Amino acid sequence: MGNELGRKMRLLRQSRGLTQQEVGYRTGISIPHISSLERGERHPSLEYAMRIAEALGVTIGMLCESNAITSLPDDTGYSSGPLPGYLKSFVLREGAHPYVAMAHRVSSLDASDYQVLSTMVDIMAQRKRLRGTMSELE
Repeated sequence: MGNELGRKMRLLRQSRGLTQQEVGYRTGISIPHISSLERGERHPSLEYAMRIAEALGVTIGMLCESNAITSLPDDTGYSSGPLPGYLKSFVLREGAHPYVAMAHRVSSLDASDYQVLSTMVDIMAQRKRLRGTMSELE
């Protein structure tokens, strides 16, 4: 699986117009690790393979099967453009890794769970803003 998987990863990544860094942002996997996977020097864990397949818009079966890729699936809606500078600088900081991992987990929630979580975050943000406004008035 090793070197062939790496070639598939690189082909899919490049066909999407993504850099290794952008795949790293989307998966929470370090850029050196992605590079070593593409070179066939390492083998991904099942969790990493699932994250990579999702980021590249393919099934894990397509990513890991031994047959060569003959056609590429349609894009999954991910923006292939670069991330804004402020977001890149945040994500590159080591302290951002837990947030990137959490964002990845949230992105894989089903629609109803995502809606509940999103509503909770909105309510908490509104309460924080309201508290700030109240303390300014005092």
